Amino acid sequence: MKATIFAGDRSANWLPEEAVLSLGLEKVVFVRTGEAFMARKIETGITNKHLVQVLSGLEKTEAVAANAQYLVDSESFIKTN
Repeated sequence: MKATIFAGDRSANWLPEEAVLSLGLEKVVFVRTGEAFMARKIETGITNKHLVQVLSGLEKTEAVAANAQYLVDSESFIKTN
């Protein structure tokens, strides 16, 4: 089965899937703050070709960890602002 959906032109911000950590109903990225990374909740849209659309919670100029799983170990508890 094949479908074509026309949604018009829309600009969007995208991150690699590996940069976004899923906590069930919430999605989190690790944002660089000086010399450290802090977890921040974001709102996401669609996923396409291993990229995740970021709807809110992150500014274009902010740097995020490329691999969110790398910063989490099995003993971690993630707290967002």
